Amino acid sequence: MSAAGNDPAAAAATGAAATGRPRRIFRAAKTASRLSGDEVAREGRIVRIAFDRLGAEAARLFLNTPDPALGGRPLALATASPAGADAVERAIEAMPRTSAAQAAREAHEPVSGQ
Repeated sequence: MSAAGNDPAAAAATGAAATGRPRRIFRAAKTASRLSGDEVAREGRIVRIAFDRLGAEAARLFLNTPDPALGGRPLALATASPAGADAVERAIEAMPRTSAAQAAREAHEPVSGQ
């Protein structure tokens, strides 16, 4: 048996040389953020404000549901520009604060309609 038969790397190299095709090198997929540093900062700030004021479930619902008064999905608006982040922050501050106890209850209640 040849040395390539015992060594998978040598076998792969031999196979590549035999076929005349270059050996493929696999890379991890690009996972770089498509957001700028400022956009990431605005998004993070708005998410923290919403979670603190509204609780996790209400914040997720508010941030990801189009809001006619704001003219779009709050998280996208806040991420897109400083003016959008300010408008979303004002909308969150105008909402009643969710207590930690209420937020904990909401997290453990079944969602209606399921």
